[in-house]
Parts: sequence; C-alpha cells; structure tokens
Amino acid sequence: MAGIEDRIHEIEEEIKKTQYNKATERHIGLLKARISKLQMEAESHKGHGGTGFSIPKSGDATVALVGFPNVGKSSLLNKLTDSDSEVGNFAFTTLRVIPGILEINGARVQILDLPGIIENAASGSGRGREILSTVRSADLIVIVVDVQTQGVDKIQNELYKAGIVLNRKRKNVSLKKTNSGGLKVYRPKGTLLDEDSIREILKEFKITNAELYIRERITADDLIDFLKGNVVYVPSIVAVNKIDIPHDESRIEALKKQWGAVVEVSASKGIGIEKLKDAIFESLQFVRIYLKDKAGRVDFERPLVLTQGSKVRDVCRKISREMMSSFRYAIMTGPNRKMGEIRAGLDYDLKDQDIVTVVSRN
Repeated sequence: MAGIEDRIHEIEEEIKKTQYNKATERHIGLLKARISKLQMEAESHKGHGGTGFSIPKSGDATVALVGFPNVGKSSLLNKLTDSDSEVGNFAFTTLRVIPGILEINGARVQILDLPGIIENAASGSGRGREILSTVRSADLIVIVVDVQTQGVDKIQNELYKAGIVLNRKRKNVSLKKTNSGGLKVYRPKGTLLDEDSIREILKEFKITNAELYIRERITADDLIDFLKGNVVYVPSIVAVNKIDIPHDESRIEALKKQWGAVVEVSASKGIGIEKLKDAIFESLQFVRIYLKDKAGRVDFERPLVLTQGSKVRDVCRKISREMMSSFRYAIMTGPNRKMGEIRAGLDYDLKDQDIVTVVSRN
C-alpha cells in the first residue's frame, strides 16, 4: 500500500513540475491515467470501507456543504434552513451529518452539514471515506471556504480521488471488450484527443483488445473518468464565508476567475445568504410543474418539482403508475412558452413553470 501511495505522490509531483502545453499534453494525460489506475489498485487492496452516513433523502434535491474544519458550515446551515446545528470555534465541531430543509420558490431542498474533511480524506483520514461516500449522492456540492480562500483545489482533488467530478458532464463514450483484434477506435473528426493518446491511455488501463466508440469531443480527463467507471458528475458552487472580517479582496477575485460560481457570505452577520439561496436554486436547474385539476384550478403553492430534461412521462410517473397506462394526452401552457395552449404526448419536453393538464382515457 505504501508503495502505491508513494508512486502516486511521485507522479503528482512530476505533473506539477511539467509545464502544460501542446507538446506535453499527451505526456500529462498518460501520467493522469497512471495515477487513476494506481488509485484503483489502492482501493482494491483497502476494500470498500466507509459506506457513508445513514441520512434518509428528503425534499426535491440534496445539497452537501463540503469544506475543511472551522470554515462555518454549521452556521451557514442554520442561516439557510431552520436547523440548529452545533456551532463552535474549533475544529471538528460537527461529528455527524446534520440535515436541514431550505424552502425556496416552491421547492424543498435538503442541505447536509457534513463533518469537515482534511487532506487524504479519500484515503480514509478523518472519517473521510464516510463523508465522501455521502457527498457522492448529492445533487449539488457547495464548497465552503473562509476569506483566505485556501483549500478549494485540495478539496476538489479529494473529491476527484473519491470519484466525484465537479462541473463537467458525462461524455458519450462506450467500450466493447473483445478477445482479439487489438484496439479499434471510432471517433469524430476534430476531437481534442488524438488516437495515439487514446491508445496509450487504454493500454495504461490494461485494455489491449476492444472497440472504443467516442461520439463527441473529449479530453484525456474525460476518457480517464470513463475508464475508471466509478465516477459521478456533480455541479458545484463556492461559498466564501466570514466576508465580514478584514480580508484580501484580490484572493476572492482570483477565485472567481478560476471557479466562476462564487458567492460571498457571512453566516454570522447574515450577509449574502439570499444570494446563496438563489445560486443553489439556479444550480439545481429545477423544472417546476403546476397541475390543473378537472375543475380548472391550479395549485401554485406546491408545484411538482422535476429536473431539466424531464418530459411529460415524468409527470405521469410522479402522479401515479396507473396514469402511464391510461394516458391520452397532456394540455400545456406556461410563461416560458411562446405559443398558447398546446397538446403534447409523453415524450414532450417540459419547461419551468409549465401548467399541465393530463387527460386520461377513462
């Protein structure tokens, strides 16, 4: 085990020392593949320890507050929800997961205050495996840091080691292993990753006979994530807490350029809390559906909350199983539709704030 971890550290140091450019791109991709393969070997030696905290899912989505100890996650949870998480000015105040509910724009969002993670959490330090196992099931991750803004890259790295990829989407890639014939790669023209690099990465994962189908432009990271097989893709935002104390604003500006979605807050003073709530709501990309009953009444207080990409069939499934078999058509209107009332089938895409009437055969 120690030998594998030492080798991983050596390769990580080599990547840090290698200047990234077109000439070194293939080499860095291969080094990343080696790290991922070694991490998989390390996991197989350790076994699958740490099954996560037993927290029942509640609400329309789950958001995990992730950060190092003493950055104010508990105080933030208390401001976002009606929870009463223990707050203390010392590390590891939270030794268990504390859930709360944020009610916003008709949606109910479960917020999880998790114990602070530390370096090497993915390897099990500080109950890290339990924490990260819980994070894997979240719909959104809020990385919480204080105004020193230190640790975001380290947290992202620990998450990645646990198979959690932030702010990227799963690529359309598939692999069919064969008994012979070598490697056959099918990819679109103009892809960012050349065929030689693809073959080297596949061989690093000990894949020598297979057909690989790449249906969109991918990077070495995308291919490595696919080959690892245990990856989940989760959106994230950064909350910079304790904004009320003196700080270097340039640090936050640099973080915004690097990360994009950054919200400045002070849990103790209540500064920026509403902005953070809005950022959480927008990042979850909810689609709120209002149902019209037979009498033509619409309940605008309690929408049916789905996610982007949902279709009429998802509305039917949410209501009842029987509705799928008796479905005839749906009548739809809404503020985000240019046309007036339309008649739609099961595979019609929904828009946020659609008003839907489901017409059945009986």
